[in-house]
Amino acid sequence: MKISMINYKSLWALLFILASWITFTVFQNSTKIWSALNLPISLHHWNNSIKSLFLKAPLIPLKPLTETELRIKEIIEKLDQQIPPRPFTHMNTTTSATHSTATILNPRDTYCRGDQLDILLEMRDHLGHRKQYGGDFLRARMSSPALMAGASGKVTDFNNGTYLVSFTLFWEGQVSLSLLLIHPSEGVSALWNARNQGYDRVIFIGQFVNGTSQVHSECGLILNTNAELCQYLDNRDQEAFYCVRPQHMPCAALTHMHSENKKVSYLSKQEKSLFERSNVGVEIMEKFNTISVSKCNTLKSVDLHESGKLQHQLAVDLDRNINIQWQKHCYPLVGSMTYSVKEMEYLTRAIDRTGGEKNTVIVISLGQHFRPFPIDVFIRRALNVHKAIKRLLLRSPDTMVIIKTENIREMYNDAERFSDFHGYIQYLIIKDIFQDLNVSIIDAWDITIAYGTNDVHPPQHVVGNQINILLNYIC
Repeated sequence: MKISMINYKSLWALLFILASWITFTVFQNSTKIWSALNLPISLHHWNNSIKSLFLKAPLIPLKPLTETELRIKEIIEKLDQQIPPRPFTHMNTTTSATHSTATILNPRDTYCRGDQLDILLEMRDHLGHRKQYGGDFLRARMSSPALMAGASGKVTDFNNGTYLVSFTLFWEGQVSLSLLLIHPSEGVSALWNARNQGYDRVIFIGQFVNGTSQVHSECGLILNTNAELCQYLDNRDQEAFYCVRPQHMPCAALTHMHSENKKVSYLSKQEKSLFERSNVGVEIMEKFNTISVSKCNTLKSVDLHESGKLQHQLAVDLDRNINIQWQKHCYPLVGSMTYSVKEMEYLTRAIDRTGGEKNTVIVISLGQHFRPFPIDVFIRRALNVHKAIKRLLLRSPDTMVIIKTENIREMYNDAERFSDFHGYIQYLIIKDIFQDLNVSIIDAWDITIAYGTNDVHPPQHVVGNQINILLNYIC
């Protein structure tokens, strides 16, 4: 099957940046294109009693934790164990890329294509002392610009200040290696602690319209106020959003929304110094020479997994009876541009409306817009989507479901809100939650590390490569 795509970058832009979903429906022996989603997209699935409440936080029922709440608790406890608190008394005691050492294990003059190259990394602080614990956020990459080739490396943390970095040498020629210290373990600990403290790094401004009257009001996942609130609640999945109710306006008058970054931080002044530009993404292996790789005469089994990326647009190919639909995720939808809330709904509701069958492909992307909020928000959304996909595959096991992980982005852009550390934690959560379902994965995290894009809007050749991976799954 061949699908004609109009513009690689425009097709995947919003899919990549937002947590969203897209369906490809192929109708055989038909001269008419029907929508895979034949119901209007609106807020009508929410609890439209839309109660006016006096709340500081969502109501917590006095009853045992639900299965979802227990799972959220379990995942967070597991993450807390992986990201333990690290002492931070002075910058000198934090991990230093300059003072750390990297040693190739079993070095050779020439390597064969398919060989594994292992590097032992010993981390030291700014005083040259060996680190006694792990947790540094590292990124390993090899590349050959002449071949326009790149691949990520695997980092194994021994939790004692040493790491094993492994590269599979996929191609012949000269290979350059890069190992970046994105954040020291002390910075990782600070980010994790700060992330789970507040919901107000990004705030939302809702527009309420009643006749000729138009009023703006603050909205959010949780609002710390004694004002009367409008609660927009999905009862089944227990996902809620709130707005301060404007005077003389019904809650149902909410029509549009945009978001703004708020000048709030849960990092101390000392912790913020860890995320100054000079301390983020520092190269550890600056003095390494390139590695020479030859074809050799031995037969080797090489996993030629290649990495590559995607963006948005509705598209219809009438000649091939192909209908592509895109839909943005529901709150928290971060964006400075004003958007209509009447076109939004939770992905689980849209998935539940999809009949599915062998000619339907659903692609779901969760990630970037959840980074500024406590991790429980992302975990709940991922679990609810998992349950919806499970219901879909029970009634229609031939439906193809593809999960696209999020991409890396700019290193120096507001670490507390948008650091790739937050994205990496979400990447691990997605892999954990969806591992038991018959779904395919477009590993955009690995792909964008391989390309070294560091751009929330990756270039077109990266977009095109990821579309090719998508089409390989479909065809």
